[in-house]
Amino acid sequence: MSEMSFGSEQMDSRAAEYRQLGYWKDRLLIDYIDEHAGNVPDKVAIADNRSSLTYSQLVQKTENLAAALLKLGIKTGDVVAVQSPNWAELPIAHLALDRIGAVFLPIHDGFRSEEMTLVLGASKAVALILPTTYRDFDYRALVDSIAPDLPALQHRIVLRGEPRGTELSFDALCSDDAWRDDKGQAWLRQHQVSANTPLQIMVSSGTTSIPKCSIYSDNCMAFKLLSQYGSVATQMTDKDIGAAIAPAGTGATGYNYPIIAPLLHGGSTVLLEHWNGKHPEESFALIEKHRCTFAVVIPTQLVKMIRSPLVGEYDLSSLRFISNAGAKLESSDAETAEEIFSCPVQTIYCATDSGVPTMTRTADPAEKRRTAGHVLPGEELKIMREDGSAAPDGEAGEVLWRGANSSYGYLTGNSEMDKAWDSEGWFHSGDLGTLDADGYLTIVGRKKDMIIRGGRNINPAQIEEVLVRHPDVTEAAIVAVRDAVLGEQIGAAIVAAPGKSVPQLGDLTRFVVDAGLPKWCQPEYLLAISDLPRNAGGKIDKLKLSEEFEKLAKSPASELR
Repeated sequence: MSEMSFGSEQMDSRAAEYRQLGYWKDRLLIDYIDEHAGNVPDKVAIADNRSSLTYSQLVQKTENLAAALLKLGIKTGDVVAVQSPNWAELPIAHLALDRIGAVFLPIHDGFRSEEMTLVLGASKAVALILPTTYRDFDYRALVDSIAPDLPALQHRIVLRGEPRGTELSFDALCSDDAWRDDKGQAWLRQHQVSANTPLQIMVSSGTTSIPKCSIYSDNCMAFKLLSQYGSVATQMTDKDIGAAIAPAGTGATGYNYPIIAPLLHGGSTVLLEHWNGKHPEESFALIEKHRCTFAVVIPTQLVKMIRSPLVGEYDLSSLRFISNAGAKLESSDAETAEEIFSCPVQTIYCATDSGVPTMTRTADPAEKRRTAGHVLPGEELKIMREDGSAAPDGEAGEVLWRGANSSYGYLTGNSEMDKAWDSEGWFHSGDLGTLDADGYLTIVGRKKDMIIRGGRNINPAQIEEVLVRHPDVTEAAIVAVRDAVLGEQIGAAIVAAPGKSVPQLGDLTRFVVDAGLPKWCQPEYLLAISDLPRNAGGKIDKLKLSEEFEKLAKSPASELR
């Protein structure tokens, strides 16, 4: 594995404190799974589109795979990448790697040659687990094309297909139990490592051109998923059944919360193989069939779910809560979702780069559930002004945090990336937020998104929140458009509401003014678009939008200059 960067030193310095306070239990994730297999061996742990696995079967498969990987020469600290749809093979691979101290690197199944080359190269992955083909895409051909640039990559293990040449079959490795005797069991146990060891890499879903690979230990993950998310935020128990609707290959929103969290609690998880935005009813069918008690989604999914004309045709009464993460959900959409599903929408405010400082709780009053949540036990958070001083309650500033669920930093040293952490271990998120008197955080924008027009700082989020209230608008994104005179002007990308047309630019500017925003907050360029571009984590890709605006013929309304 490549060298870790800045954040690891600060985390190591606080490890003793986190143990003393009881945040870190020094148990591997697989230790919890083994315990549940001993207590409830026949309980269903995982179900996907192909089959279901009991805890006993899950443990057996992870042991067999772990032994097979050791025989291949994969050792503690080696990185194994897994590019998979929402299939059970993803957590099976993860937990097998956990047994032997190898590092789990989940990769979104939509990543192609450029992203794959960067991520596999940066991590120095020694093995890749991947489909042969999926949704008419040839993953073998992709890897063939980039293999010459990946000298560390030694093994390919294929999912749900026949191996070719030197490839190995994932199913066969999980079924090979020839090693299984007393000597073999002892041999396998010898390879377990400390729960403080870096064991998972998550690839950032940010919109920078270089993927950022952040490193986590099992201590970080277990504390976040068992204590903070499970106990504090959602009161999760072994009776809960998670619906994994968001893409699990990101390793974050769609994986840890709906899949690993219920497994750590002794509950169950059900995986929706592929999210189809045109048919959100597939998620309703999954929840109804398996009586899921919670679902984890990104905002664009939840919006499509609540606007589906078929939502009332399914029995979704089993839901206790819905978790939203990855991006901001408009308050009006959260309120509609709570009315439709008759359960609270719980928010996880997070950054793949450095963990989760706040969450809302399912028991919070409605007005607090519309925030980014309360600071979690074990986390520290502050709002900082431009001059480095602390902002008082209610004043906006940059959100900084550090804590027991934070990452160890980035995988490889990069001076620009490393600036995200300061010398005291505080992660500078780039988000702008306010804290209220009760300690609840509200995100009001991004420092990098700020538009500077004629010397005035303009917050895109403020304009977006107004535009989505227009009856003909369903989504809006505001980006900067370069201008020789003013420096930057305001571009609005608009998605029309169902059955409506995108309003004219003049209509939108009047709407903004009527809402009480100043004249300089009016959009000057308009891009009508069917869907906003998003990255793997569901966040709006404003870099792509900026490129589209640059292509537009510049014809702003003269009266707005």
